[in-house]
Amino acid sequence: MKNSGYIPIYALRFMVLYFVFINIIAIYLFPGGTLFNPDYTSYSFNENFFSDLGVTITKDGTQNFLSSFLFNSSLLVLGLAAVSHIFVPKLFKRNTKSYTLSIIAAVLLMISGVSFIGVGLTPLDIYFEEHVWFVITAFNAQTVGILFMTLAFLLSGISKKYTIVAFIYFLNVAFYTYFETSEPPPDFNPFEVENINDYLDYNRFIVSVVWQKIIAVIAMISTFIFTFGYFFLSFVLIFLKESLCILCSIDELNFLSPLAIFAAPQSL
Repeated sequence: MKNSGYIPIYALRFMVLYFVFINIIAIYLFPGGTLFNPDYTSYSFNENFFSDLGVTITKDGTQNFLSSFLFNSSLLVLGLAAVSHIFVPKLFKRNTKSYTLSIIAAVLLMISGVSFIGVGLTPLDIYFEEHVWFVITAFNAQTVGILFMTLAFLLSGISKKYTIVAFIYFLNVAFYTYFETSEPPPDFNPFEVENINDYLDYNRFIVSVVWQKIIAVIAMISTFIFTFGYFFLSFVLIFLKESLCILCSIDELNFLSPLAIFAAPQSL
């Protein structure tokens, strides 16, 4: 059985593993510094956004080449791998409604992926407004895209566990996106402000940073789980296609004839 149809699925799995692995290294290499604590000497999970890994210069003035390069390259891979969603709808072709929903989902998730590439190309400390715009666009597109993917899974007829995972993913991204957009973003670059306490609510800031980590974990786990659903749908389509070819091909049917020897009753 040919497995070329599985390539987009392998691409998504690679994206997840690459993103996690590369960002672990980026976190380790990050020189430190947060908006509220510039002298912090390492990455802070409750005061550093993921985007902080991509800044060119940290809050305390330290060059951040290695961590920035790794993080931004991981977003590039994330965005490029999202293009693999263009192949996902054909896996849902057995059900017209699922197929239509998956097309909408794929388009939105590709928009989200391209936006994440934009996030990587606009370091937070240099292009703050552009960076924030790409982040908001990415999460808005991702939220609606996952909703449509949830519905596509629901109507596809495969195991309901994929629908449940997608729905949990959707709820978390939706609430986080609402939380982040419920207040307008700062009209200034936080990296250019001396006393950030006069401009940002520390408690809200902490919630946003920590919640982002939770969303990232859920997104990676969910995407990896989705690939098993995609794999199953792809297997079914390939199996049905090859089975149809066998039934429609006289030449291929001929090779079954020797089996009749074993199927037919033996005369004495």
